Amino acid sequence: MTRKNIVAALVALAVVLSASTGCKPKEAVVPVSGVATYQGEPLAYCSIYFTPTNPASPDLCITSVGKTDAEGRFELTTTELEARKGAVVGQHKVAFKFMQWGTEFDEDEGPGADEVPLLPAEYTQGTKITFEVPEKGTDSANFDLD
Repeated sequence: MTRKNIVAALVALAVVLSASTGCKPKEAVVPVSGVATYQGEPLAYCSIYFTPTNPASPDLCITSVGKTDAEGRFELTTTELEARKGAVVGQHKVAFKFMQWGTEFDEDEGPGADEVPLLPAEYTQGTKITFEVPEKGTDSANFDLD
């Protein structure tokens, strides 16, 4: 094998390996939005994470997140380097988390640390709530946590 053939083979191998590993968007992302409440009150300034659960999906690693406003409304955006509005189609685990206080992100808006509801671990760890993102997206991803 000549040096030129070896280089060509290595380049081809690198292309194949890079195409088969890592997180690469394979499917479209659809718009997802909704409202979250806790014990009947808006779940204000909470980050909501959607993590795909289908192990056969090429998009398993494309998670989405949205931050609720004062009324508990949110809209998801992917966490990819080049973020897209929405989430991948399919089943997701859903987790609800509040930003850590004392960070640069808590300065502008939101409740103080003493005003944040203490959510049960099953909500913050994404072990209780699932959501099926439909093929055309939805504006009814509503959650009423108790």
